[in-house]
Amino acid sequence: MHPSTLINHIESAAPLHLAAPWDKCGVQVASAASEIRTLCMALDPSVETVRRAVDQKADFLLCHHPLTLSPKLPSRLDDFHRVLSLSLGHGMWMYSAHTSLDANPEGPVNWLGRALELQDMRILEVTRRETPTLFRLHDPGIRNRVQNFAGAITHQDATVAEYLLWPDDAAAFRSKLGADASWQELALAAPGREYGFGCIGNLAQPLNWPELSARLSTLVGTPQRLVGPMPDAIKTVAYCPGSGADLGPAAFARGADIYLTGDLKYHQAQAVQDLGLTLDVGHFCLEETMMRIWSESLTQELSPAGVRVVFLPGRDPFA
Repeated sequence: MHPSTLINHIESAAPLHLAAPWDKCGVQVASAASEIRTLCMALDPSVETVRRAVDQKADFLLCHHPLTLSPKLPSRLDDFHRVLSLSLGHGMWMYSAHTSLDANPEGPVNWLGRALELQDMRILEVTRRETPTLFRLHDPGIRNRVQNFAGAITHQDATVAEYLLWPDDAAAFRSKLGADASWQELALAAPGREYGFGCIGNLAQPLNWPELSARLSTLVGTPQRLVGPMPDAIKTVAYCPGSGADLGPAAFARGADIYLTGDLKYHQAQAVQDLGLTLDVGHFCLEETMMRIWSESLTQELSPAGVRVVFLPGRDPFA
């Protein structure tokens, strides 16, 4: 598989336009390799991870966390320098799908809600709302230019073809039509879709803490910290992988009985201690499982194209 084809596939689940402004998603290290046969996946682009990817003869390493949030020269003999040396020396691509993956509620980031079979799942912090555009094309010659476009064609007859396209596809569609083309556009108010961070949903049946704790222990292990009052019954569950403790107040304002996240700090704990039960399950477990689940999906999707997908388990530094 060509690298550009693989990158397009990755970005269908982790679109770059969803990434937070401060983030550094996308290609971290480019390579001259033009054929991807082995894709390795991991949470962190550590020296150990990169060495294991090299041992697997990987052509491409896909990580959740970026190599660095502050681009810099490899002016010191540190881990950053070693990672670059290994990647460049073995001609291996490196890519980060960080907040671009976190903000897509349909992607693997919400694996916990699916595992708990939460109903009516919603986003805690909406960062982007989109509505589609309806394109109407009458000229047969113009219609031929986009006949193979991978968009949603909603109607077609001898006189008109209609395409319903979301913003990220609409720009490419206009470009394919060409500057000399004429067509009609209609901005629609619905349907709409939302993107953002964190999730909240309802259990099928309320559970008490021992019942929910038993289910969670098999999914996320033992929490590092518990803050706040223990509810008598738990119906609404909210969570945000990674460093999501700042979303605690929003979770409880939305009706959460319990909130799961990582990296809970002292003042963040103070802000939620009277609002509900917050579980700090650590930065590692939710995102490590997310990457493993994504690797399983990509194995099914990419193996027909001859790409071997290898998940490289990470290590929780607090374990």
